[in-house]
Amino acid sequence: MRQSFFSIKEFPKLEFLARNWETIRHEFLELQAPTLEIVRNGTHDEVVLEYTQHLESGKEPGWVLGWSKEGLPNKNWIQYGLIVNDKTLPFTKEKFPKTIELLSSIKGIRVCGLAKMKAHTFLSTHRHPELLKENLLQLHITLDAPLNRNYCYLNVKGKFFQHKNGLAIVFDGSFDHFAINASNHDRTILYMEFHKDQLHDGNNKWDKGF
Repeated sequence: MRQSFFSIKEFPKLEFLARNWETIRHEFLELQAPTLEIVRNGTHDEVVLEYTQHLESGKEPGWVLGWSKEGLPNKNWIQYGLIVNDKTLPFTKEKFPKTIELLSSIKGIRVCGLAKMKAHTFLSTHRHPELLKENLLQLHITLDAPLNRNYCYLNVKGKFFQHKNGLAIVFDGSFDHFAINASNHDRTILYMEFHKDQLHDGNNKWDKGF
């Protein structure tokens, strides 16, 4: 039976990244960037191409709009890309020098970026079957969640996790999952899809699945 969740201890480089979450958080809090009209539809590569063309036209980097099941731009769930296929996106090093230094020591990253969910937002149940085909897992590291009245949650295959600052969650995104921010403040995570076999410590045993 396939597992839903994994201990981050199985992935030493990701565990080291998670221990440095406050460094990433600090650079995120310093970020001043607009929200662009680019929508994260299609594949990661297609979005990167559109984003690169946007930058090459002389426009500034920024957040891209998330997708929705209705196919409309989602202004309440936005992403700021950092790395795709182990390659740093243009202008990212200037904005996130220490974060990119941390990420550059990790090989096997399919995509990595910031994902911000605005207050009172629900991201409905979905799954990513392509992750199973490519043997990819997902990592969430919470960078900014409310300290009081925190109602920010991720649910994977029926199990809830509360997004608290510094929390790292590794899971199989090919299973049903959804996210909700019922708080009065935004919630931001570092989001990553990574190649399981490249980063797994083979000396450890997998956690029991749910």
